[in-house]
Amino acid sequence: MASPARYSLLAFADLGSARIERLFLREEREEAIRFRRTGIAAVRALELPEDELLILLGDAIASGVFSADFLSEIRAVLDAQTPARYAWR
Repeated sequence: MASPARYSLLAFADLGSARIERLFLREEREEAIRFRRTGIAAVRALELPEDELLILLGDAIASGVFSADFLSEIRAVLDAQTPARYAWR
């Protein structure tokens, strides 16, 4: 008999083999974000050029991977760190 999965996949976005996932961790009873590379048996860091990371993040936002609260908080962080002439909107 197979053991139950440790998590449930709630939402995801992928670009080739790169993937961002929103998970529900059953034991911890909380949600988490996982960055991973699919199709590779060995554990390996997800390394992407910034232009591909932006595409993947945009897809993850559109797919509901990140909560509205997280997006609001990350916008505040970006606004605080970005000179006004380069503000990300």
